[in-house]
Amino acid sequence: DTPASTHPCGRVAEMGSGASSPIRRACASPASSASKYCTETNKVAPAVILITAPAENEQATLFVSADGDATTKSAGSAAPSLRKTQLNAEEREEVVKVLEVARLVRLRLQGGQRTLHWLADTAEIEDFAAGAILSGDPAWAEGHRVVLSGSASISLSPEGPGRGVEVATLQRGDAFGWALTLNNPDEEAALEAWERCSPRILVGADEVLRVALLPEETEDMFSMQRKPSKRPLPDSGAARGSIRPESRCGSKMIGRTSSRRQSALSQVGTAGSDTNTTVMLTLTDFFARLWLVASAPRKGIGEVSVGMPRAHFQAALWSPLVDRFEELSDQIRRRKQQGYRIHDCFPLQGYQIAEMKDHVLHLTEIWYGSDRGGNLSSMYKWFCESMDLLGVTAYSYDLIPKEISVDGWATVVDGAARVAALKGKGLSDALYVSTGGLAQRQGRSAIDNTVLRNVFLPYEAEEMLTGRFLRKILCKFMQLRQKCIIRRLSERLELDLMWLAQAGGPNRGHRVVKNVLECLSLKELEHAGIEPESTCFKALLSRGSILAGYGQLDPTQQTIVWQNVRQLLERKSVDEMQGEYRGEPRADAEDKIERFVAWCRDYPGEYFERSKEMHMQVLIGGAWCNKLVIIRRSAMEKMTLARYFPIPWQRTQPLWGYTNLGPTIVRPEGVKEASNVRANECPYASLHGMSLSAGGFSSDERCGAAKKNPTKKYTMIMEMQWVRDPKANIENWYITDIEKIAQEAFYLNPHGPASMKLQGEIFTNVGQNPKVGSSIKNTQHTQICEGSLNTYPVLKIPSKRGPLPSPALDGAMLELVDVGPEGTSLENQGLMIRITTENPTALPVLKFLVDLRYHLLANVEGAAEAIDFLVTAVADETGNFVVIFAPLPQLVKLDDKHPDLATWANPLTGESSETAGLEETRIDFGKGVGHFLVAKQALREQLLENGEETLRRIWAFNRIPGIRSLIEDFFRVNGAFPEEPPKTYDSQPMLTWTRTPLSPSKTGHTTRYA
Repeated sequence: DTPASTHPCGRVAEMGSGASSPIRRACASPASSASKYCTETNKVAPAVILITAPAENEQATLFVSADGDATTKSAGSAAPSLRKTQLNAEEREEVVKVLEVARLVRLRLQGGQRTLHWLADTAEIEDFAAGAILSGDPAWAEGHRVVLSGSASISLSPEGPGRGVEVATLQRGDAFGWALTLNNPDEEAALEAWERCSPRILVGADEVLRVALLPEETEDMFSMQRKPSKRPLPDSGAARGSIRPESRCGSKMIGRTSSRRQSALSQVGTAGSDTNTTVMLTLTDFFARLWLVASAPRKGIGEVSVGMPRAHFQAALWSPLVDRFEELSDQIRRRKQQGYRIHDCFPLQGYQIAEMKDHVLHLTEIWYGSDRGGNLSSMYKWFCESMDLLGVTAYSYDLIPKEISVDGWATVVDGAARVAALKGKGLSDALYVSTGGLAQRQGRSAIDNTVLRNVFLPYEAEEMLTGRFLRKILCKFMQLRQKCIIRRLSERLELDLMWLAQAGGPNRGHRVVKNVLECLSLKELEHAGIEPESTCFKALLSRGSILAGYGQLDPTQQTIVWQNVRQLLERKSVDEMQGEYRGEPRADAEDKIERFVAWCRDYPGEYFERSKEMHMQVLIGGAWCNKLVIIRRSAMEKMTLARYFPIPWQRTQPLWGYTNLGPTIVRPEGVKEASNVRANECPYASLHGMSLSAGGFSSDERCGAAKKNPTKKYTMIMEMQWVRDPKANIENWYITDIEKIAQEAFYLNPHGPASMKLQGEIFTNVGQNPKVGSSIKNTQHTQICEGSLNTYPVLKIPSKRGPLPSPALDGAMLELVDVGPEGTSLENQGLMIRITTENPTALPVLKFLVDLRYHLLANVEGAAEAIDFLVTAVADETGNFVVIFAPLPQLVKLDDKHPDLATWANPLTGESSETAGLEETRIDFGKGVGHFLVAKQALREQLLENGEETLRRIWAFNRIPGIRSLIEDFFRVNGAFPEEPPKTYDSQPMLTWTRTPLSPSKTGHTTRYA
C-alpha cells in the first residue's frame, strides 16, 4: 500500500517514505556499481530491506537474492537462547570464580568474597548463540554482563554503515553494558552519541557466548563516591576535569568543560571524595568504561582508519595516565622539599607498582592490538626518571659530559666525571644507615638487594620497628617544644608566627619565620627562656617551620636522635640478655636461628644450607618460639631504595651453561620466570636500567594471584617471602640468557613504527654483558638503556647477501654480517648474526638462537674458557625487532692495571691491543654498539677522530678463527636459507686452535700464551 521506487537494476529497492516509516532501504552497493554489475552479468543486483519494529525495539534484515528468493537474518539485538534466573550451586560457583578474575570487579569493586557471593546469588545466566549479533539498548543498557565462557568482538560504525571497526574483544572475565540513571540532557546526548556509533557485539562463530547479567543495583556499587582510599591506583580512566574532549555529534556538544565532572575512572582504584558530587557522563566515559573492562581488539586502535576511537582513547585513557605520571613526579619533588626520608619520597608501594604496570600493559595493548601486544616502555621511562629524581642513582647521567664523533658512530662518556660522581655514594649510604635507615647491602653481590630480607632476630626487629616508633615520639616532643618557642616569641613580638610556621613545604611564611628568628639576639632569646643551642631551636631556625617529621632534621640532628633511640633500646636488650648484646647476625654462629637469619641476608631466595626441610623447620619453629621475627614484604618494600616493577614470563627454551664436562642445563624449559626491572644506580647510558631475576621467592605474578582479593596487597606466601625456586638464582658469567633478553626487549619497546608511538614511550636496547664487560659475577642481570637500531650505525652494517627470509625462523629475516675495516679478508673480520622479526619471543627465533649457541659451545674445544657471546635486542622503529647474536673470544688481561687502562689480548689469534694499535679492544653491551665509557685521553681522541674505523677494528680484533664455518654448517643443517635444505652431519668436527706464544709487547713484558 506504499509507493515504490525502483533500483537501477529494476528490482524494487525501497518501500515507504518519511521519517516515521518503519521500512527503510539499504543497498548492498552504490547504484553505479550495482548497475555495472547487472550489465556485465545480466543478473539482478540484490537489494537489502531493513524492516524495523519500533514497538519491540527489534530489527530484522530481509535479504532478496538475485533469483527472487528472500531470507531473513537478525540484524538487531539477538535474544538469548537461554536465560536462567535461579542458579544452582554449581552455576553460582562458576559465577564467583569468574568474578574473582573479572576486570570489572577487580577495578571497581571494593568488596570481598561476601559481595562476590551476593552478586552470584542475584545474577542471571544468559546464553547467546554462536554467530549472534547483539546491539541496541538490550545489549548495553540492561546492566553489567560478565563473560563466563565463549568469545565475541565489539565493533563500532561511527562513520556510518560499512565502516565498522573492531574496538574491543570479549573473553572470559571481560564485561560489557551498564545500568545508567541519566542526570541531565548532556548525559542523554552522550548516550545518543554512543548509540549513533552503532555498537555491535558479534558472538564468535564456534562457541556459545555465556554471560552473567549482574543486578542493576551493582551500578551504584561500582560507581558510587567513596572516601579517599589509602591505596591509590594509577589514575587510568576518562579524562579529569581539565581534559575534556570537545566533539560534536549532531547539534549537541558531547564533551563540555565542567569542573563538576569527574571521570569514570577517577572512581576506579582511586576513590573519590566523600561528597555527593554528581558524576556527569560523556561519550568519552562510555569508551573508557568499555575499554577498561574488555580485552583489547586484535588490530590496535592506533591502526584503525576511523579517527574517533583514537581520539577518545587519548582523551579517556592515555592522557590521564601521562598526567598521573607527572603528578607522581611532582609528589616526589614535594616530598623531597619537605624533607621526607629518601625511601618515603616514592609515592607508590610495591603492589601499587605492579597494578600500574598491569594497567599500562592493558592500555598499550588496546592501542597496538592483541596481535602485537602491549608494552611497558612509558612506565620504564617514568620509573628511571623517578629514581633519578629521588636520588637513588648515585648521580644524574644527564650531568656527565658526553661527546659524539663526527661520523656519529661513537659516543664518548667522560669516565673521570663519572668516577668523581661515584665517590660520594659510599658516604651517602653510610650516612643513611647511621641515621636509622635500613642497610641496603645484602646478598651475593652489590645489586642483590632488590628484595630485602624479611626475617630478623628479636633485637633486630625491635630496633627497626620499636626504634622507628620511639623516633616518632621524640619528633613529637620536638614539635611540642617548637610550638612552645613559637608561642612565646609570638607573645613577646606581637606577631603571629604560629600561623606562618605551620608544617609543610617551603613557602613565604617559613622564610618570614626564619628571618625573624635570625634577627633576634642571644640576649633576647635567653630573656624569653629559649636556649639558642638546643636541637629544637636549631631545627626551627634552619627551616622556619614546625617539624613535620624525622627527615626534616639535618643529618647531624638525625644522628643524635637515632643514637638516643639506640641507647634506650640497648639498655633494654642488655637487661633482657643479662649483659650480652649482639650486633649483626653471624654466619658462623653456634645458634642455628642466628645462622638462618645470616643465611637469608647473604643468600636471599635460597634454602637454608641448601636444605628445604631444615629451612622450613627453622622458619616455622623460630617464629613459633618467638626467636625469629617475620615482617611482611609489603612493609619491607617501604624501606627499600631499589624499587622495581616485575615482568613475568615463561621459559620456552632451556638455558645452557658450560662446565668442564660440556654444556649443561641451568634452567629447563617450561619454568616460570620473572624479571625485576629497576634503575641502574651507576648509569653510563641514557635511562640506564637493569633487570634481575626475581629469584626464588614466590610472587603473585607467578602463582596465579589473579584470584586473590583485589582489596588485599599480597598473598600470604608472598608477604612471607616464601622460597619457591632456589635454582632461579644463577650467575651472570658464561650464561648468556637469550630468552630473557628477548622477553624484556619485547615488553620494553613499542610494538609499532615510530609514528605510532604514544606520548612518553621510548625505544630501548636490552642486552647482557659478556664476562669481559661484567663486573658482577654472582647475580644474573641484563642491561637496559634508551636506544633503537637507528641509534647505533654499527648494527646497520649491510651484509653481503642482504636480509633473506629464513624458513627456519618462520619467515623472519636472517643475515650473517661481517664487521671489519674495509678491504680486509673475511678471516680477519669479526661477525654478527642479525635477525629482523616482528616478535623476538617467537618460538622459531628463540629456538634457532638457543640451538646455535649450544652448537657453538658443544663444538669448540674448551668453550668455557675460549668463547663468549654478545646478545642484544633493539627495535628498528618500523614495527620490527632486531636481535644481534655475536660470538666473541674471551680476552685475556695482560697486566694488573684497571680494566679500562689495561692491555688486552685475543688468545685465539695471538694479537694484543698494543700490537693492534687500539686503545680499547673489549666488546660489551655499550662498546659493542659504539657507546664508550672513556678513562684514557688517547682512547677519546681515537674515537672522536674516526669512530667508524675504530669500531670496525675493535670488532675485527674480537674474531674467532674458524667460527664462520661452524655457523654456516649450522645454517645448512637447519635450512636457514631457502636455497639450503636441511642436512644432517655424519660427524661433527671440533673447532680447535694451535696454542702459540704471543709476541712481547711494546712495554717489555711477555704476554701469556695464546
